[in-house]
Amino acid sequence: MSFRVVVALALVAMLLPAAIAFAGGETEATLRITISPVNGDPGTAIAVTGEGARVGTLVQVLIASNGNTGGGEIARVEATPAEDGTFSATIIVPEGTADGGYAVRAEQRNQSGGLIHYWWVGFQVGGGDVLLPETGTLPGTSITITAALAALLVIVLAIQGTRRAFRR
Repeated sequence: MSFRVVVALALVAMLLPAAIAFAGGETEATLRITISPVNGDPGTAIAVTGEGARVGTLVQVLIASNGNTGGGEIARVEATPAEDGTFSATIIVPEGTADGGYAVRAEQRNQSGGLIHYWWVGFQVGGGDVLLPETGTLPGTSITITAALAALLVIVLAIQGTRRAFRR
């Protein structure tokens, strides 16, 4: 097998998974939320709007000290997603909540309590810096932004390598 054929096959093998994912091969919705406001004092009502929820499964919206795990929960409400996966809720920062960074987290769990997916956004009680979420995927996929950038880098390097191979 010639070097050019090997390079072409390697390129196809590297690009195929990304092409399938970006072409809609992964159809799982990704839970996302936005909140308003992003800071306030105890007693503040936070409007939470979301999308990407599984229909027929309640969305738990909570305020917690840890957005990744939901640990340190101080308030919780439930929302029922519409047929298109959107939902909205209002959650109130409890009186007596200490100043600091918290997370407004939306999550869905299966019937046995297992986590399906979640998303969180930082909320600041009192003064200080707002937490930034560590979750994030491309809409409609489970590909993270970091993975997409890494795939783009691999594609660029593969194209450069292929161009150099064909110049020889």
